[in-house]
Amino acid sequence: MGRDTPLSADQDILVDANIFYAIGRPSNPQYQRFRSAVQHAGVVCKLPQRVIGELGGAETDRVRTALDEEWAEIIDAPSPTDGDAVAASDIARRTIASETTKAEHDVEKTDAILAGLVIQYVRDRSTTGVVVLTDDQPARKGIENAVRAQGYTDAITVYGLADIIGDDPGDSMRLI
Repeated sequence: MGRDTPLSADQDILVDANIFYAIGRPSNPQYQRFRSAVQHAGVVCKLPQRVIGELGGAETDRVRTALDEEWAEIIDAPSPTDGDAVAASDIARRTIASETTKAEHDVEKTDAILAGLVIQYVRDRSTTGVVVLTDDQPARKGIENAVRAQGYTDAITVYGLADIIGDDPGDSMRLI
């Protein structure tokens, strides 16, 4: 692979849709590097149902390949009765609205849900930590604010795609 990854098998990895858009189809070099990094680290990427919806469903080639090769799995959103998850989602939504000057009700729901999921995962699972992968800067700030407000800064980390596969100037920048 040529570079170390910050991912490890004792972490849960939650992935935002923009990561799968950025890596493209399974034939793209970015997809292949991402798959290699994930498999080398021995992790399984958790894809929330809303992320799957944003990507066009579980049958799109980028998702189907990841599921078939078992380096990704689909997970459910946090329970609407989980107070910590709801509070984290609310904090993320307010932060994202502030960062983007959108009304809170116009903020992408998946980004806010990721904040709730990450709190739920770190609280309810026996991993050493949770990683969120997103290249959406307002979402990243929203998740980080929610994590800080909930007191989980030592257990939750947010990375972007470049942190996992590096920057290759030969990569295509087109959205697929």
